[in-house]
Amino acid sequence: MTEESVHSFYDHYQKNGFYFPSSILTTYTLSLNTKPFVLLSGISGTGKTKIAQLFHIPHEKHNSKAVHDHSILKIKVPIIYDRFNFPQESLPNILDEEDLKKFEEQAEKYRQMGDEGNFSDTYILDIEDDYGNFQIGIYGQRASSPLIRGRYYKSNRDKLNPHYDARQHLSEHYKPNDILTLKKIGNKRFKVVSINDKNSVEEVREYHYNEVDRYCFISVRSDWTDSTELFGFYNMIDQRYHVPKFLNFLLKAINNPDYPFFVLFDEMNLSKVEHYFSDILSCIESRVLKNGYIDQEKVVLHSGLNQLETDSEDFEYIPNAIEIPLNLYFTGTVNIDESTYMFSPKVLDRANVIEFNTVDLNKYDMDDYSDDYDGYKLNQFPDFSNLLLPTRKNYQELPQLIKKHLININQILQKYNLHFGFRTVNEIALYIHNASLYIDDTDEIKMKALDYQLVQKVFPKLNGTYAEIEEPLRECIVYLSNQEKIETIDANKTSFPVTVAKLLKMYTKLSKNGYANFIE
Repeated sequence: MTEESVHSFYDHYQKNGFYFPSSILTTYTLSLNTKPFVLLSGISGTGKTKIAQLFHIPHEKHNSKAVHDHSILKIKVPIIYDRFNFPQESLPNILDEEDLKKFEEQAEKYRQMGDEGNFSDTYILDIEDDYGNFQIGIYGQRASSPLIRGRYYKSNRDKLNPHYDARQHLSEHYKPNDILTLKKIGNKRFKVVSINDKNSVEEVREYHYNEVDRYCFISVRSDWTDSTELFGFYNMIDQRYHVPKFLNFLLKAINNPDYPFFVLFDEMNLSKVEHYFSDILSCIESRVLKNGYIDQEKVVLHSGLNQLETDSEDFEYIPNAIEIPLNLYFTGTVNIDESTYMFSPKVLDRANVIEFNTVDLNKYDMDDYSDDYDGYKLNQFPDFSNLLLPTRKNYQELPQLIKKHLININQILQKYNLHFGFRTVNEIALYIHNASLYIDDTDEIKMKALDYQLVQKVFPKLNGTYAEIEEPLRECIVYLSNQEKIETIDANKTSFPVTVAKLLKMYTKLSKNGYANFIE
């Protein structure tokens, strides 16, 4: 990815009217890439939600030199058989003049009625290949801006057409995500002429990149007491499985593993996170490397042996269990007040916690707002299409000085039973590795990365009364600042300015109030 496209990532926020420190955007990106669960905390109105909403991966278009031939169709063999879309330019090639005229008349009729449902007949396409033949169905949806939709099998809701089902044929002869190029050989008749042709793959990837919505906004409600708002339930009244917004988004992520999907849980602690989010956390933590592949436990959706019919427009059937896809990344925003719940240590231990409590109005009116003073800014954009699991090897590759700091800090915390485990160490090490890879491979950058990880991974669980945390807090401040007198410490003159500044603030509150909490 070019340097220009990386700069566009930072510029994107300013063009949308939001001015975040580049170091914050950098650590958010690295944190999400290291572990796909990040919590953004802080006072209301600082833009936590917008950081996640506006997050985007700079996209460089494929340089395909292929001439678009609309006598050719391209379909992707899915992982989960859902509906799919064709480019509108393909419609004249799919239908003859009579059918095309009828299609347009039906679209106009539904436009006038304001009906955004399916508006056309289902047209069956016969497709030949080296193994025989199969059929798919084509129909129109959303008349105001027509979608050309396809089905791999006859829907139970489609009573007018003969039975067709391409699933068994495709599953037996092709692999998931194979791109089949279809050449027209007659009226609604096509033939598979190539599989995974380079230009076809690039064209389909580009089309899906632009067409598939890869961002999902979930507003958490205070009455969520279980996971049904995320993973749905079997509705006994209409005898279908209810597919909520999140599950529908998750299924799309499963079907499109080539590029990342991002979900934002806004006001995540309005309900107890453990009540509705535990399945996701458990599955993410169950991931292990087996024979070069990442394996994980599944989320059980229903107890039936077979798949159930759904109420979804995209996925007509749902299996009894699904995995959390490796290309799905989670962000949660957090506000702490009398209406919210505090996170438990086991939730905080599984996330990177990034705080937004600094509001510098002196710089806010500057035309060229920037805080790129410390060089903590991406030179390359991380690869979100290839999830890496943190391992002991990441720790082994750390410089000795950083290992020494981690060992010493953990020994201080261990005296008070506040120490961290191997998982946290591995995740810190992978974050530092990513910082050296995507910013710069220098000792200075690695130390800055450690500073961010201490404040994001090690200390967020620290909270309690003066009697409980005064000693460990003071010892950590003294160690990180290398100064004995806390009252005279200038955080910016230490090797860990971010962490020391936060711990000093906690220590001041602890001294005044007799209690302090890391997350404010």
